[in-house]
Amino acid sequence: MEVKINIVEILKDKPQGIKLYSSACGKCKLEEVDDKSFKISFYNSKFGFMNGGEGYLDKNGKLYDDGECVVFPSKEMRDWEKFSWKKGDVLVSKDNVYIIFEKFEDDTYTRFKGKHYLWKECNVEDYNKEETKMLTSVFEKAADDVAQTYIKTIEEHLDGKLNLETLEIEKQLEFKDGDIVVYGKSVAICRKIYKHTLSFYISLNEMFGLLFADEVESSEEYRFATEEEKQQLFDALEKEGKAWDAEKKQIVDIKKEHQFKPFEKVLVRDSIDDVWRASFFSHIKENDGRYVTTCVTWKFCIPYIGNESLLGTTKDVEG
Repeated sequence: MEVKINIVEILKDKPQGIKLYSSACGKCKLEEVDDKSFKISFYNSKFGFMNGGEGYLDKNGKLYDDGECVVFPSKEMRDWEKFSWKKGDVLVSKDNVYIIFEKFEDDTYTRFKGKHYLWKECNVEDYNKEETKMLTSVFEKAADDVAQTYIKTIEEHLDGKLNLETLEIEKQLEFKDGDIVVYGKSVAICRKIYKHTLSFYISLNEMFGLLFADEVESSEEYRFATEEEKQQLFDALEKEGKAWDAEKKQIVDIKKEHQFKPFEKVLVRDSIDDVWRASFFSHIKENDGRYVTTCVTWKFCIPYIGNESLLGTTKDVEG
């Protein structure tokens, strides 16, 4: 039974004006595409005279419902599946040779250019070769799982990440202890990264929240966090009463400021050499942040309860 190919889905990704071939009118080019049909134009010789025109075909390339497909990529190459190849697709030959498709060499589509061609000699494998004029007829698109395995093999051999837009191997960024990085939708403070495993001090994950001192294996590419992403992590830490100490490279507890109530018993002084005096708290001045007690302002103010032994001394608060 004939397998019908949805040509419209393939042509949607092709530029207007791309050259095609019609068994009915010869050379033609693509004019427009919608969900159910596409239009071609042609200008060829008929009975010795040049004749032009346009025609609409259904999604399977037929002029009429009971007809056959009359449009193909070219006169020489009539395989629509192969015409659908995109830059970055992994192809495999009948001889089990792999290559990554870049582009067709010309509008006959019978040969193509590719990169990362698997070449072997004397048990030495080379994944960095670039090949031109490869025969379209002997290659097929590899299955998704096979393609992913091949790409992973390339990345391991060439020690980098394959950019499927440029087909170049990009060396991974080097991250230091304490760098704040992003992988997927997570923000983390890096302890070390090896291969695709991140060891971190703290990580903010949208599903699990904050994760402390753990390791995670990720297939995602790591990058440096933006200032906004860093702040999201810092805000999440602050809600837990924690902060990141970049110098000590550790998560520390935030020392909470005392929240005094009016008329609360307090100890006050104006310098570290002063003795602590007892007073009643009033408020904090907005312009300079000094503590106001009974008609007097002070630089230092601590709760009286729990610090009774400091009254009348110059000792510092412990802890």
